[in-house]
Amino acid sequence: MINLTRQRLRLLSSQSKVILMILNDIMMAMTAWIVFGPPLINYIGTEFSYPILETIYDQFFQFFIPTLSAIFFMWFLGFYRSLIRFFDSMDAILTALIGSVIFGFGWALIYLSQLNFSDSNIIFITFLQGIILSFLFYALINMSRIIARILLYPNFKEKNAIPVVIYGAGAAGKELMEAVQIDKSKNLVAFYDDSNDLKNRLINRIPIYGAQKKLKELKIKYPNLEVLLAIPSLDHNKRKDVISKLEELKISVRTVPAFHELIFDEKKMSNIQNLTIDDLIPDRKIEVLNVFDSRNREFLITGAGGSIGSEIVRQLLNQNPKKIILFDISEYSLFRIYEEVKLIKNKNGFLTDVIPVLGNILDSNHLKRIFLENDVDTIYHAAAFKHVPLVQDVNNISKSVENNFIGTYRLAIEASQSNVKSFVLVSTDKAVRPTNVMGASKRMAEIAIQALNEKCPNCKLSMVRFGNVINSSGSVIPLFLDQISRGGPITITHKDVERYFMTIPEASNLVIQAGEMAKGGEVFILDMGEQMKVLDIAKRLIHLSGRSVSETSNSEGIEIVEVGLRDGEKMFEELLISGNEKKTSNPRIFKSNESFLSFEKLNEIINDILEAIMDNNTKQITEIMTKYVDGFKYE
Repeated sequence: MINLTRQRLRLLSSQSKVILMILNDIMMAMTAWIVFGPPLINYIGTEFSYPILETIYDQFFQFFIPTLSAIFFMWFLGFYRSLIRFFDSMDAILTALIGSVIFGFGWALIYLSQLNFSDSNIIFITFLQGIILSFLFYALINMSRIIARILLYPNFKEKNAIPVVIYGAGAAGKELMEAVQIDKSKNLVAFYDDSNDLKNRLINRIPIYGAQKKLKELKIKYPNLEVLLAIPSLDHNKRKDVISKLEELKISVRTVPAFHELIFDEKKMSNIQNLTIDDLIPDRKIEVLNVFDSRNREFLITGAGGSIGSEIVRQLLNQNPKKIILFDISEYSLFRIYEEVKLIKNKNGFLTDVIPVLGNILDSNHLKRIFLENDVDTIYHAAAFKHVPLVQDVNNISKSVENNFIGTYRLAIEASQSNVKSFVLVSTDKAVRPTNVMGASKRMAEIAIQALNEKCPNCKLSMVRFGNVINSSGSVIPLFLDQISRGGPITITHKDVERYFMTIPEASNLVIQAGEMAKGGEVFILDMGEQMKVLDIAKRLIHLSGRSVSETSNSEGIEIVEVGLRDGEKMFEELLISGNEKKTSNPRIFKSNESFLSFEKLNEIINDILEAIMDNNTKQITEIMTKYVDGFKYE
């Protein structure tokens, strides 16, 4: 019964919690007033012959005004932001004290104003009574919070509860503390904050440290220490500095999402995430996307529910265009991005018409209907089968090539015949001298766009080529984190494998910018910085999980095991085919001059590929791609 009541109270809305606490404080004020104010004093002074209730009724005005004044003052200063306030916080202590003084002295002034004499003894006694009322009210508020904290968040932890340090003692840290106290598997031992104003203070009897050596001491005391980053507003570079310091100590690090508001209930802990490579890679400056006039423009994004597609949708939505069409073959992915977009629209008051469309880019008739019913201005084509091992499988080659190559061709044809002004293909570095079917199929898609551009003068067809996108559906990072959580080993294909890495927002922003500067036929290349060894990334993630790298399977820590290159996998990636590149107005975007086939030759290839797909002739499909894709050979 107690647990059920506790659970129901925790799940109350914020407004309900505030009302409960205000009613509680009014009751505490009344208790103080009855016990040390006129009611009980009159009762005792008349030798118990005068009813307390009559005194309460007669003098309620003297109680009502100062009580409401105190409650309003505390509410105005944010005293009721959560169910349990932090009485070790100086702000909370001062607010409660001042509110209590307002109550006590407010009562004294009103009481004296109703007396028709100015006897100094009476004045002194009344103000002394007001002081007693003030401190009693404060004590009762404090006591009620302590009782509530004990009842709602009993301070018992599992025997093997993980010791936790919250990095950041600001608002996010305080909110997160409540979630940690709920979680029996976590034991909060300290806060850490660089602010000189907060060092050596207490929050809810939890110390705030500001020296690196304190973290070292805690790591020695608690070998399985975990740090929760609770500084959502920290910029990328400062965040990296913090993480690097923690990495040296081999402390497990988790983070509160920067762009999510914490909710006051048990779900808070689910908002805490493991670090990703986003926090580790060098921060590369992105030129701010030039705001373009999008009020009368209509965009169609294929693969709108995917990693890149969904981020392109978000960034375009911020431009408040006339219409965005979300096109995806996956019902679940489409539903997720559509629901998210509706929330963003409502929050920001955007007027953009957002249309979710389930469909397949191979369905030409369906594409025709979309273009007839809408006045699409720009297409960002992000739909593709891109998981290298799956596409490489002999059972999936026909469908993958059909989707990636033929689908791109049909979409571009329908777009060019429907007065679409701009078509941008989202490509990949794996299309450059590919060693796998996925890369070859994407290169064939590029060839199609290059050839079609010559025959479509009214539609600017271009493509954007870049490397690995972190935390996409095909990213290795989630796999590494999962392997670490299970105690290892981490599996890598080869210790010398290198990859370009780019964040999803970074890549999507540059894709949009490239599309806006396209004149037709361009192969845009994104500057992705230096390639990073996958082995180094694995090691850093191990360190940031609080573990060490094991040299053998029998030693402590997480072992890193080489399993050999996958079928079709490269040691390193390339972005250029010809090696020639030109600068653009954006220093992060380049243009590549590459040879291309004629439209007539493209049609021959299309017919041959379609015939092979109809027969599911994998050998013929791969032979055709070998002939026209530089560097590709299927084995």
